[in-house]
Amino acid sequence: MSLPRRCMTSDKGTFGAYTAEERWPIIVQNAIDDVDAELKDIKDRGDDSEQILEDGELLKKQLIEFREEILANTPLRKFTEQEIAIANIPLSFNETLDETADINKSWISSEWLFTEVYMYRRINVLFKSKKSPFWQEFDIFDRLKQSTFKASLHGVVELAIRYKKLSHELQSLDLSSGESQEVLKILFKEFTEVSLWGNATDLSLLTSISLEDIKSIQGAKAREASESKIVVNDTDKAWDALISSKPGNRRVDFVLDNSGFELYADFLMGAFLLRSKLASKCIFHAKDMPYMVSDVMMKDFETLLKDLEDRDFFPVTSGSEDDLALNDLATDIRDFIKEGSFEFRTDSFWTTELDYWNIDPSEKKYHGAEIHNDFTKSNLVIFKGDLNYRKLTGDRTWPRTTSWEAAIGPLAHNGVPTLSLRTCKATVQVALPEGKDEELSAVWEKDHPGQGSWWCCSGKWAVICFSDGK
Repeated sequence: MSLPRRCMTSDKGTFGAYTAEERWPIIVQNAIDDVDAELKDIKDRGDDSEQILEDGELLKKQLIEFREEILANTPLRKFTEQEIAIANIPLSFNETLDETADINKSWISSEWLFTEVYMYRRINVLFKSKKSPFWQEFDIFDRLKQSTFKASLHGVVELAIRYKKLSHELQSLDLSSGESQEVLKILFKEFTEVSLWGNATDLSLLTSISLEDIKSIQGAKAREASESKIVVNDTDKAWDALISSKPGNRRVDFVLDNSGFELYADFLMGAFLLRSKLASKCIFHAKDMPYMVSDVMMKDFETLLKDLEDRDFFPVTSGSEDDLALNDLATDIRDFIKEGSFEFRTDSFWTTELDYWNIDPSEKKYHGAEIHNDFTKSNLVIFKGDLNYRKLTGDRTWPRTTSWEAAIGPLAHNGVPTLSLRTCKATVQVALPEGKDEELSAVWEKDHPGQGSWWCCSGKWAVICFSDGK
């Protein structure tokens, strides 16, 4: 069977074309503005390092030139040997450009996934090439990450309080009884949805505070309402696979997406899995460079915990229920880290342009085989967010009724149990029942004439897709 082609930035009338033409220049402009803001802060602090200031001004100039390059739709160029060495760039990018040298690959005439990842690599080169260590290690997207998380105070506190009450009740629960298993299944679904949406404003998620509330009619109605926007929902399959594995030594991996509130929600899910003894270890996989604006880097783990403990960052009253809940959650997570049940890892594979069909023993060059071997030791690998979904499916123009197993290729059968939690924000979409795409396209078309198929780019719907890897 021949594979569908990949989504292109030249596919007119698509979200990919809109992203290349409109969103990428804005992302680079925001980076320019953030460098400018950082330079002003440096000067206000009285930092008289000429090298830092000189490098910062050069960065602004180079980012402006880079933005003009995108707007001018210039051909994509290969990375130089110097850039590869300075920024530790995998050779896969140049290899891909070499393989398609006969095709005119420019910013608005190329594979969407490749070019988007390439763009972030190009930005990172500019920072890594500076003389000052300050700019070499600078996260250009940190200001946005922090400001967005700070604005999530209400949701952060609310979920911390609910987690604290549930964790106390779980300690007295007979986890071996049938009734308790049913309660845990419901909680597993709710924490999965919190991790799925990663949305501080939607506090209908995890609605039930007590175990009695979970069993109530009102709790059931709340769950039904929150699930209505999940158009593919394999949560039951994931639960069955996890609960059927040997207890006492279960491992769950998170291939992360966004920092801030979404990472916070992922931590909550991991904490629930440990407290309920559904897992004994959670491993969180982060990016190795500033990436896709808000993606999690290794530094963001400690930053989040410090934010939870910082009353200037989250200004709640000292000694209040809110204060205690935030501090207790941070303490729980720090304890998990000390005992080794929370573990953090990073790998350059996650910031290559390679899709996840390369998480396979056959991929020998860019860590695909090593990651595959490691993931076969996991009882569940949770891939978070839209980009991971795109990489799982190869970002191809699949018919939207294509089965999940067909779309993820080798991962469907090479021993890795996968769960994709995705709010739909890109063109690729699979695993829909017959007629569902037409139904949702008609709904979206009413308020967005000519863009009905963009429903799956809106972030208004979500999918939860599972494969046991067998």
